[in-house]
Amino acid sequence: MKRTILTAVAAIAMFASTGVASAQNRVKIDQFGFGHGTAQSQKGDRNGAVTMQSGRGHYSSGVQNGYNNFLRMDQYGTKNRATTDQLGDSNLAVTGQEGLALSATTIQTGRGNVAGTAQIGTNNRALTDQTGKNNASAIIQVGNGQDVEVRQHGNDNISVVVQSGYN
Repeated sequence: MKRTILTAVAAIAMFASTGVASAQNRVKIDQFGFGHGTAQSQKGDRNGAVTMQSGRGHYSSGVQNGYNNFLRMDQYGTKNRATTDQLGDSNLAVTGQEGLALSATTIQTGRGNVAGTAQIGTNNRALTDQTGKNNASAIIQVGNGQDVEVRQHGNDNISVVVQSGYN
């Protein structure tokens, strides 16, 4: 009995020393339908990720490396793709897509960046790339065949893109 307790204590001490026990990172994934794939990677503390996919054939991935980052990706419809990479601290990214063959990529490097992407339709593509501090970007696309790239480098930049129609 004494040996078992010592082994358990040693295992807990080793586990805690790796930082895993105190990481406080959170991931929540809900998938309904079929053919979905998702991957999440978190390194650091107090990162959070929520992924919701409903329909069929969606793919999502999230990478968070830093402190206090949050991402959310919601996809509905068929064969949509969302990726978010956050490298730094206190970044926020939200992606919502409903339709067919939609693609959204968000890359945030730095601190205090905020990005939001919303797409409804078919074959739309959105890219947000922010490097620096306290940048904000919002993209809304409704319709078919819309394409936008937002690249903000530096500090305190703001962009808003709204597109609708059919190309």
